[in-house]
Amino acid sequence: MKQQTVKIAASAFAILLFVLLLLAPRTPKTVSGDSESPEQSVDSEVQEALLMVQGDQPMQGILRLREILDEDPSNIDAAWNLGRFSIETGQFENAILRFEQMLEHDSEGKYPDAFIFLGHAYEQEGDVVKAKENYNRFLESESEPQLMEEVRKRIAELE
Repeated sequence: MKQQTVKIAASAFAILLFVLLLLAPRTPKTVSGDSESPEQSVDSEVQEALLMVQGDQPMQGILRLREILDEDPSNIDAAWNLGRFSIETGQFENAILRFEQMLEHDSEGKYPDAFIFLGHAYEQEGDVVKAKENYNRFLESESEPQLMEEVRKRIAELE
C-alpha cells in the first residue's frame, strides 16, 4: 500500500513538474551578434531537427539531433532536447546519459531545469540519493519560485 502511494505521489509530481516546466517563462541564454557564427549555425540545425520532431518526421528529427551530438559532443542544445525526449518516452537511462553529458559542457548554466529532469530520471531508476542530489543542485540555481517550491516538496517526500 505504501509503495503504491509513493508511485502515485511520484507520478503526480512528474505531471505537475512537466506542466510547470512547460509554463515557466524562461528561455535559455543566447549569443548576440550580427553575423552567423558556427555556433549559431549549429543552433539552426538543432532548430530544424526540432521542427522535424514536431512535424511529420519525428524519427528523422531525433536521428538528426543524434548526428549533431555525435559531431559535437559539447552541443548542449542537442543533448538537452534528446534528454527531454528520452524522459517523455520513458527512456530514463538514456535521459541520464544525455543530461549528464549536457551538464558537463553547460558551464554557463543555460539549462538549470536539466537538474530537475535528471533528478526525475534517477528517481524513476530507483536512485533516490542521486535524485535528491540533482533536485538540490536545481535549488542552487535560484530559478522560478513556484517551481523551486515544488522541488522542495518532492525532496521532502523522498526523505
